[in-house]
Amino acid sequence: MTKPLLFFSTGYFIYLGRAVDTVVHEHHAIQIAISLENEIEVISSDSVMKYRAVIINSDEPHECRTYDNAFLLINIDPESKIGMRLKKAYLSEQKITALPKPVVEELLMDMKPLLINDTDVDPIFNTILQFLQRLSDTDGNENMDDRIIKVLEFLKQLGNEPLKIEYLSDLVYLSPGRLIHLFTEQVGIPVRKYILWVRLLTALQHIIDGCNITNAALEAGFSDAPHFNRTFKRMFGQAPTLLLQNSRIIQAYVK
Repeated sequence: MTKPLLFFSTGYFIYLGRAVDTVVHEHHAIQIAISLENEIEVISSDSVMKYRAVIINSDEPHECRTYDNAFLLINIDPESKIGMRLKKAYLSEQKITALPKPVVEELLMDMKPLLINDTDVDPIFNTILQFLQRLSDTDGNENMDDRIIKVLEFLKQLGNEPLKIEYLSDLVYLSPGRLIHLFTEQVGIPVRKYILWVRLLTALQHIIDGCNITNAALEAGFSDAPHFNRTFKRMFGQAPTLLLQNSRIIQAYVK
């Protein structure tokens, strides 16, 4: 790879490159880290473990050390079909666990020829998305309350206006308390934290479209650029400028 690659789409935030070690942080995205070289060290509250490929649950404090190895980092929206399946399959009893070796080895074999000449990046990210589909076995249908689906659809179109829980509860004819409980139960993330995730993705989309960080932050509903930077670092363990500088930013098709 000549430069790190960033990939952004609804429900996904993907980094492929080197040297983005994080301090202890937590975020509501499910995280997958796969080393293309040597093992990754993951530090949590009760262990220090090395993995070739690891999945980390949402809201789990951790620190990743890659020691400048090339690696793949995938953040996945837990409310997406893939996110829900991954939680059920790998994270119902453990907060951090290794991924199955065969499916990881298949991914690395598929990616190896693509990384030799990475001028055309679409095949790289298509391969990553196919890997996620295999890993999560997402052919089936997930049942979700129609009212929560309606709230999620509304939040995906969220602009920069302030938003109160009462507005969302009125939208689906539920009390605020009932909405908060049902949303957390079905989505797996508190509604206020999910709104923050939407605003982060919106700001990133504006940056990809050519806005500077200040304008992108304001358009997404943050009070200013420092507010966006602090929030991004708290969510992903690093400042957005560390990822955006010297990287190629790829926008995938929104599905």
